[in-house]
Amino acid sequence: MPKPKIKKIRGSRTCGSGSHKNNSRGRGCRGGSGNAGMFKHKYIKAIKEGYDIGKYGFNRPKAVRSDVRMIKAVKETLRELKNEGKLDDYTYRYLYSRPELNVGELCFIIDRLVELGLASKEGDVYSINLDELGYSKLLGTGVVDKAIKVTVFKATPKAVEKIEAAGGSVETL
Repeated sequence: MPKPKIKKIRGSRTCGSGSHKNNSRGRGCRGGSGNAGMFKHKYIKAIKEGYDIGKYGFNRPKAVRSDVRMIKAVKETLRELKNEGKLDDYTYRYLYSRPELNVGELCFIIDRLVELGLASKEGDVYSINLDELGYSKLLGTGVVDKAIKVTVFKATPKAVEKIEAAGGSVETL
């Protein structure tokens, strides 16, 4: 059973809380709850707290981005090599998961590529054409402990330095 005073004021607009602005009972005039009005009437608060305002940049469609096209070309080439029987399942999965090849990864898998006939070995020097595998760029991460002669469209200076330090060479197309 409600208290008698509550029954008495139920029909009024403010139910005994004074002005209609005070209906929020102790929370003050906050201008909405949470992040409401963050870029309108609470704009200064948004700037102080470091919110990013607006949209930045432009995302080009995937069909025209060169990095996406390159990855697609690598995967297509690897798929063709697998269908022709030149790549086994392990090597295919290893290379398929890497859109760009590092010198350390190349050094790790070069023996397997020689077994499959995608690279050759003359004495102590391995020879490989990465363009045949679909790779257009060689990156410099990793350790090289074998002499490798690499033919590739583009190689980073660090990759060239590491391969030449191991006794190999890089030929760019």
